[in-house]
Amino acid sequence: MKRLLLSIFLLLFVGSVNAQTDVELKINHKLGVDDFVIDAVGTNNLGHEFKANRLEYYLTKITIVHDGGTETSVSDDVMALVRPEDEISTTIELGSFDVTAIESVKFHIGVYEPINNDDPTLWAADHPLAPKSPSMHWGWAAGYRFIAYEGFGGADFSQNFQLHGLGNSNYFEVESDVWVETDGGTMIMSLNGDYAAGLNDIDLTAGTISHGETGAAKKVLENWRDVVFGLYTVGVEENTVALDWSVYPNPSNGDIVVNFDNTTEINQVNIVNPLGEIVQTALVNDNKQMEITIPDSGIYFVTVLDAKGETIATERLIIK
Repeated sequence: MKRLLLSIFLLLFVGSVNAQTDVELKINHKLGVDDFVIDAVGTNNLGHEFKANRLEYYLTKITIVHDGGTETSVSDDVMALVRPEDEISTTIELGSFDVTAIESVKFHIGVYEPINNDDPTLWAADHPLAPKSPSMHWGWAAGYRFIAYEGFGGADFSQNFQLHGLGNSNYFEVESDVWVETDGGTMIMSLNGDYAAGLNDIDLTAGTISHGETGAAKKVLENWRDVVFGLYTVGVEENTVALDWSVYPNPSNGDIVVNFDNTTEINQVNIVNPLGEIVQTALVNDNKQMEITIPDSGIYFVTVLDAKGETIATERLIIK
């Protein structure tokens, strides 16, 4: 009897240790804080306005960072041709893994060797690496276009830009924090892709055409590596009004108080998650205190808006 009980205990223990959780990666497509839409006006860090009419990029070799820095590689067979022009977000099913707390994600932009230099016609028609129209394959030696970014900039958006980044030497890895939610037992890692930042430090006023492994085409790939992906952050420098206010307790178990010395400048308080999504909002009245309950743990931003809807103060908030 004791041996039977011990066997049952061991089976339960092994089952709990090897419990597998389905994991997905979700990329929200953005132009700054707005959703990415074809022909929407975006602005890069040089102040150059543009309208995109094509954006595609490959995402491969994904790694989940979890449970105190453990790195678990996703199968190389999991890859995606991400097309922000088709949808406001892209979700990639990664598989089932022994994970409890996910901290960040790593992935590469482009196609890895030697697959990058293989024949694209060998893939099934519905595979991301199969021939596409317009083409995402440059040629045998160079391989696939890792990113194809096209549109118009300059005066009256009269200057066409075409940026096609490629090359095995430019197969860069990205690492980003993620916002994790659970839906029906599936863990969804979400992050934002800011494609206006993807054109940082590139002159869009004179019709830049760059196809290859150097120049502006390489700069796009470097931007994808360095500045495109991440979570929503608001720094203190964005405050435009000296406001005497406080949020407490912080950290909190979910119940917070927002306190103002006066409410003359203030119209609204928003609770914003790291993806830039407003999860709660409340209008401010003459009461100098507001009590707010946030049910889910995580990092949030408490933002204060004036009557024009402009953010005048922000504080980072941790819910345990």
